[in-house]
Parts: sequence; structure tokens; C-alpha cells
Amino acid sequence: MNLSTLPLRNLASQRVRSALTILGIAVAVGAFIALTGLTRGIQHSFESGLGDIGADFVVSQRNTYSFVSSSVAQDFGTALAAVKGVEQASGVVLTVAEVDETANIFVTGWPEGSFLWASLELHAGAAPTGPRELVLGRSIAQALGKDVGDEVTMQYESFVISGLSVSDSVFNQNIAITRLPVLQELLGRPGIVSLFQVRLTRPVTPEAAAGVKARLAAISPLLDVSDSAEFAGNMQFERTLGTIASAVSLVMILASSILVANTLVMSVSERRQEFGILAAIGWTPGMIRVLVVAEGLMMCVAGSLAGIAIGIGAMYAVSWMRVFAGLLEPYITLGIVAQAVGWVCCVGTLAALYPAWRVTRIAPSAAIRGLR
Repeated sequence: MNLSTLPLRNLASQRVRSALTILGIAVAVGAFIALTGLTRGIQHSFESGLGDIGADFVVSQRNTYSFVSSSVAQDFGTALAAVKGVEQASGVVLTVAEVDETANIFVTGWPEGSFLWASLELHAGAAPTGPRELVLGRSIAQALGKDVGDEVTMQYESFVISGLSVSDSVFNQNIAITRLPVLQELLGRPGIVSLFQVRLTRPVTPEAAAGVKARLAAISPLLDVSDSAEFAGNMQFERTLGTIASAVSLVMILASSILVANTLVMSVSERRQEFGILAAIGWTPGMIRVLVVAEGLMMCVAGSLAGIAIGIGAMYAVSWMRVFAGLLEPYITLGIVAQAVGWVCCVGTLAALYPAWRVTRIAPSAAIRGLR
């Protein structure tokens, strides 16, 4: 018997209890990975989508809760376009709308003559020209079973799909694009845009971009100027989602640590004689504590490995649901996995310290006799 094999043998001798504890840990790790991955996926998708259309800066309402709630007077476009170094400032409307009562997708309205239309890569069809036409991202069109010429219902109005677009970003693969006046009328927001996409005069140097950014910000204290990554990260909605996801995940991890402690306390109570024998043959209190902590750490590692698979599977399962089509993007990195596993192993190890300390308080002679 040694510290490398005895913990595993002890866990195997209590299969049901160990399996249930490992399952609880796996669910906690899976929830952490799924919630964190989906939350960061929204931000990553939005960042890549905004950066994929040729804009250098985003001008939005200051301290906006989300891009949907951002509201800027369209008249600001004249002042923004007049700034030295700005090639064009295009006001756009961004919203989330239910399509065919089955999927919630991003919808945007672009103004006529905007540089944004040049970034539109069509797989089939053409850009919208009529009052009730739109371009649908190829991915969301496939999810909805739609093609060029088909109709979709949005905000209780019928739209004809004039074209299907393709893009390198998940965000733009799952978006509907129509003309700005059409979407403004549909939403009842005449003269109002969500934000401005600003393209700078080429070539652009970092110094010139910084100067233009300062001049844009000086136009009005109501406006916030940022690049796509900053804009997505600054939205209070993103921070709120991240905080909620982190809080729920950490609560589940703490709950799993209670499972570890409970399992080990019960195991220690049932194995007093075993520990007494180990002490009698020369095991020090420190070695016995390490034995108990090792059992807890093994359960945490096993649960973490299963939880990684559960979390990744849950992310993809949720993102493939039609109701979330185009809104959620699975996003997994080694950092997210390491964070989840690190938290579980750290908290689980701390939870194992109490039963490890408790077992060494029993005198070896009393333990051998089965006494408290």
C-alpha cells in the first residue's frame, strides 16, 4: 500500500458514492464552461462581426446598456462625416427580432450608398432594393430552411429574401440586413440610429487614427467612440451577463466542494480501523492527511474531465437550438477550461482538508478497536 495506489483503491471500493460525487463535480465544471463560453461567445461574435465590415470606429450612445438600447440622432452623421480624416460615417440600426416565430436573430439596417454594402459578400441573389426585402446570412437561412425568393415574417411584417450572404464571422453569417429607412419605419424610430460605423480615409496610421478618435469624441459628450472590441466590451449588458454567469458558476463549484467534503467525511467515519492500522504500521498523521486529500483531488480531476465534455456539448446543444439561432456562438479556450478546472481542484482540495484533519484526531488504538 502506498500513496500512489491506495486513494484510487479506496474510491473504487465506494463506487456509487464516488460516482455521484464525481457527477456533481462534472455538472459544476460543465456549467462553468458552458455559461462562460456562451457569454464570451456573444462578445467575440459581436466584435468579429463589427470588425468584418470595414469600419474603423463605432460611435454610439455613451454608457449604453446594449447595442439594442443605444439611441443616437441620425443628424449627428453630418458632424461626424465632416471630421478631418473621416471618409464616411454611416448610421445603422441594430436590433434583435423574432423571425417566423421560431428564431431570434440580429437585424441591421444600412443606409443607401454606405461603404457597408461593399463588404457584403453574396452567395446568391442581390442586395435589397424594395421596401420589404432583406439579405439573410446563409447559415441562418439554412437553419430556417429558406432560400432566395422565400418570405419570412419579422415584426409581424412579411419580407422577401433578396439574397443570401456569406462571411468569415459567425455574427454576420446569422444576420438579416435590410435598408435603413425600412428598419427605422418597422421599429418606429424615424431619424434615430443605434450607432454610427465610421471609416477613416486611407491610408490609416495609429497616430492619425488616435487624432480622429479624439476629434470624433469632442463632437458631443453624449457620444462614445471606440473600436469594435472596445464597444462590445464596454456594453453594460455584456458585463451583466458575465457577472451572472460567473456568480452561478462559482455557486455550483462551491456546492460541488460540499459534495467532496461530505463524501470524504462519510468515508473517514467508515474507515477508522483502516486509518488506525496505517498509523500502527508507521504512517504519520501527515501521510494520512495527504491520503484523504488525494482522494478528494482525484474526484475533482475525474469530475473536471467529464465536466469539460459536458460543458462543450451543452454549448453546442444550446447554440443549435432554433430559438437561439444566430444569437449564441460556442466559444472555448484553454483559459476557460483552466479556470474551471483550477477553481474546482482548488476549492475541492480545501474542502478535503476538514475530513483529513478530523481523521488524525482519532487515537490509533481507539481506531483499531472501532471506537470514536
